[in-house]
Amino acid sequence: MNILNIEHISKIFGEKIIFDDVSVGIQEGDKIGIVGINGTGKTTLLRIIAGLEETDQGQIVKQNGIRIAYLAQNPDFLEGETVMSYALKDSKGEDWQVQSNLTRLGIKEYDTRMEHLSGGQRRKVAMAKVLAGDFDVLLLDEPTNHLDEEMILWLEEYLKNYRGTIIMVTHDRYFLDKVSNRILEISHGNIYSYDRERQRDRERGDRERRDGVSLRAKKAKCFAYGNGVGKAGMPRQNDKTKSKAGTFGSFEGESGACKGTDDRDGICGNANGA
Repeated sequence: MNILNIEHISKIFGEKIIFDDVSVGIQEGDKIGIVGINGTGKTTLLRIIAGLEETDQGQIVKQNGIRIAYLAQNPDFLEGETVMSYALKDSKGEDWQVQSNLTRLGIKEYDTRMEHLSGGQRRKVAMAKVLAGDFDVLLLDEPTNHLDEEMILWLEEYLKNYRGTIIMVTHDRYFLDKVSNRILEISHGNIYSYDRERQRDRERGDRERRDGVSLRAKKAKCFAYGNGVGKAGMPRQNDKTKSKAGTFGSFEGESGACKGTDDRDGICGNANGA
């Protein structure tokens, strides 16, 4: 069941088209990663869903009564607010959960004023607040920024066990792979939706294509050696040296193109072209 629907939204900044009549449904329990090159509108989409930014056309239709939390890259706070007063403001969670999250994220001075914290520390306080709340949808903009490895592992487990819907922007592909089950890719004003397994297949296909190019390049170099041409067009080693080298599969010439190559790949034969 869809918990919210993005319906025919369009958005233009100046002369740049961010979204061009795009529609997509978000199902309850989805854990979505939004990907795309910088400037394609990833953060803009989060802000539109959160109700913080208007579309030029279209609408976001939400299930009645759903509660949405948004973790911005640069959270807003009031002058004079302390860590704890900010974290507990409008809180629908338990105080102990907020404090537990703050501790996990390395924030221990609860009376410190927010304006005296670094940008990374403010983000951690905001994250502790969001994760302690009772929300149906979490919108997370670069949640792993400013976190060390231990904190990232904690956040990964937290989100994997989270029962609601998550929509996040992150450049951390390993984290994305661990947490998400669906991808929304933004490109040239469109949104393309596919499950995470399909994304893995695409990435695997890209690697195989790159490997294929590499193998063909190695084979071409080996062919050149087999026909008497070495590095920079120099003749290959003489017969005396060749007899020591054996097959090209174990040959260690200047280029190293065939070094360690498994002959089962069919890249290199022996020195006589077998």
